[in-house]
Amino acid sequence: MEMIMKNRRNAFAANALFCCLAAVILLISGGCSSLKVIETWHKPALQVHRYQKILILGVARDEGKRATFENLVADELNRRDVHAVPANTIIPFLDMDNTTRAAVVAVVKKSGCDAVLTTRALAAGETNTVSQGGESAYVYGANARDSHYDFLRATLQTTMYDVATGELLWSATVNTFDAHKVPRISRDLGGFFFSALRGEGLL
Repeated sequence: MEMIMKNRRNAFAANALFCCLAAVILLISGGCSSLKVIETWHKPALQVHRYQKILILGVARDEGKRATFENLVADELNRRDVHAVPANTIIPFLDMDNTTRAAVVAVVKKSGCDAVLTTRALAAGETNTVSQGGESAYVYGANARDSHYDFLRATLQTTMYDVATGELLWSATVNTFDAHKVPRISRDLGGFFFSALRGEGLL
């Protein structure tokens, strides 16, 4: 009888250990990034310059998703002591069809930001986005006109520009596999931006 009770205690302890391990594995897997980096680029012979105030600009027709993205990315950077500003706080409604590039650039310069980080959609699944319209529709390399997919759908391109000169400093293309979870992707992108830009000496 004593042997049976001992075996049961051992079995219970083993099951408890298995459950704990399973919980740890689930927590770890749940914390994995939802992003896959395809490629990155930075300005050749880039002289290291640390930017002090970054404007986070998401290009999308859905203003709700745009605001969520900008707010959470900025929050992730601010938590890491990087001064980041969501663009929706200075450009509440970004109408790319009726807003000129010059108008947006003027507002960005007035914000006091020295760099702008934009994110836009390149493709959804196997289908590319449709981007048409004149040069005036482009704002820091992004164009939302006739773009039929949200910027957090599948393949994203993000670019960083110097506000004073308009020069492209850095860019990256990433894939997402958890597109319907906008907050998660936004926070993952915030962490990625910090690591990548700090590694390039831009933050």
